[in-house]
Amino acid sequence: MRNVSSQFALLAQRRFLPLWLCRLANSLNSELLRLGAIFLLGATTTGSLSDSALRGQVAIWFVLPALLAAPLGGQLADRMDRRPLIWMTQTAGLLTATIGGYAVLTGQHIALLFAVALAGFQVSFFGPAAGALVRQHLDDGELVAGSALLTAAQQLAIIIGLPAALLAAATLGGDTALIGSVLICSGVSGWLAGFAVPRSPPPDADITIAWNPLTAIRRTLMVALRDRNLFLAVLGVSWFWFTSLVYLIFLPDFAVEVLGMNPGWSPMLVLLPVVGVFIGALLCRPASGFRVELGLVPLGAIGMTVAGVAFYLSAPDAAVGDLAALDDVFRQGSFAWLSFDMVLFGLSAGLFVVPLNAYILQTAGRARLGRVLGGMYFYNLLFVAIALAGAHWLIEEGLSIQGLVLLVALLHGAVSAYIFLLLPEFLLRLVMWVLVHTIYRVDASGLEKVPAEGPAIIVCNHITYMDALIIGARVRRPIRFVMHRFIFQIPLLRTFFKLAKAIPIVSAKKDPHGLAAALDQVASELEAGRLVAIFPEGKLTTDGELGVFRGGIERMVERNPVPVVPMALQGLWGSFFSNDGGAPMTHKPRWRWSRVGLRVGDPIPPSAVDAGDLRERVLALRGDQR
Repeated sequence: MRNVSSQFALLAQRRFLPLWLCRLANSLNSELLRLGAIFLLGATTTGSLSDSALRGQVAIWFVLPALLAAPLGGQLADRMDRRPLIWMTQTAGLLTATIGGYAVLTGQHIALLFAVALAGFQVSFFGPAAGALVRQHLDDGELVAGSALLTAAQQLAIIIGLPAALLAAATLGGDTALIGSVLICSGVSGWLAGFAVPRSPPPDADITIAWNPLTAIRRTLMVALRDRNLFLAVLGVSWFWFTSLVYLIFLPDFAVEVLGMNPGWSPMLVLLPVVGVFIGALLCRPASGFRVELGLVPLGAIGMTVAGVAFYLSAPDAAVGDLAALDDVFRQGSFAWLSFDMVLFGLSAGLFVVPLNAYILQTAGRARLGRVLGGMYFYNLLFVAIALAGAHWLIEEGLSIQGLVLLVALLHGAVSAYIFLLLPEFLLRLVMWVLVHTIYRVDASGLEKVPAEGPAIIVCNHITYMDALIIGARVRRPIRFVMHRFIFQIPLLRTFFKLAKAIPIVSAKKDPHGLAAALDQVASELEAGRLVAIFPEGKLTTDGELGVFRGGIERMVERNPVPVVPMALQGLWGSFFSNDGGAPMTHKPRWRWSRVGLRVGDPIPPSAVDAGDLRERVLALRGDQR
């Protein structure tokens, strides 16, 4: 495992830095080309960059070519070595930047729009190849860091490009030399960085490329649709772009029409959510650790919805006057709340999209990842096109910009809730993430010993009703927990356990048919390649000591010969959910951040599984810490 201690350490390594520089250069090129086209097409008015209709028209020139190219780019990412493919995309990026730079400097409108369209093609070929290369060169524990840095690079391009364009449009009196110069320098930098991208042999060099765009779209989407959970994650990323685009397109209009800002500086308002996404993306790695933490996704979805509603409530009804200077805007009473709402939206959006991107990289499968990413780019662009058309239609029909933000926020909440109901693992991960970051402070070791794929059984000591949640929060893969039917039926926890697809079990004396059904369900989960966890003591400890391990674990392994991973929990005896001091949840809780240990032992082959030996292994892992 090469997991870096800090996400920024990846920027010092060749396996990632050149790719990051390519992403930054490509995003900066696209941003400057769009802004340059808006500037030229807006004639000589300094307010042209705040015209949402014009921004939408330029965006279509980028979106439509990219929409057609994305599926083909996904196929090539699986068919070719990603290094020469990325180098070719960077060469195309250099050509695009050169054409665009020349067009900006000479005022050639058609040439500039052609460069915008070419940039759309280039990005759609680069994106799937870049994602596939990240998966090939980063370990599982580095996927969140890599996804966060790539997302941050896109936002950094806006943070650099937008002020440069505004400086050219306003301060320099319409001089486009700055835009053209930065554009050409960015293209050259991206092209040079492409030479340093590491080799990445293709996973499926024998696939047949569908050159017909319609055939390519159909094949790519079929690959993405094959796994429902993966497809829902793809839709989640696409919905992120749908929602975010409303802010990027319409905030300058809002700044002029509602806040009364000078049109020349109104696009600066876009930087607030962009900086929020930048920060939110970089927070994902510290919040996740060395894992893809899906619990951040519903947290981000809630934050995006709340921020959108708060933005609507904080917005003034009409412009307070012509505010030519930025400090006049800052002195408005509502601006501080609006700024907070916009940054909160961006921060939440970063928490929402980065884990989804990392989840797709982790679960799509290396042999088809390029095509899955091609499908994701297709859906992203399709949602962008729908957002552009729908939003402009609603604005023309009389809907206010703040009303549009509210509508999109509520739609985002509804769509997110629908996705979470279909894939409850996201909500489960949120509950687990909150648990281990509030009530408990979990020190886990040996987690890399849990098989990264394939079936296995986890055995652990049983101290509290929270044991399953703590284990589930720290182990990267989803787990099906086998638990006593009495615990499964506890009112406050029953819904959670059902969503987690826990398996209730009971003794043969009480319900032989119930036991047989539970064992059948365990066998079914193992045959499907999943992890199953069992507490062999069969009940919570009453004195903090490790009880006798029952023989059910041996019967499970005999029926499904899979490895068994021993674990031990430490530091939970005496908690509110343990039997220390009375029945669980009836005695005085400890009002402090409890330190809990989770120790993982080496997997045991099925032929060596013995209940008594497992107990000794768990006891040794636990040590004298109950």
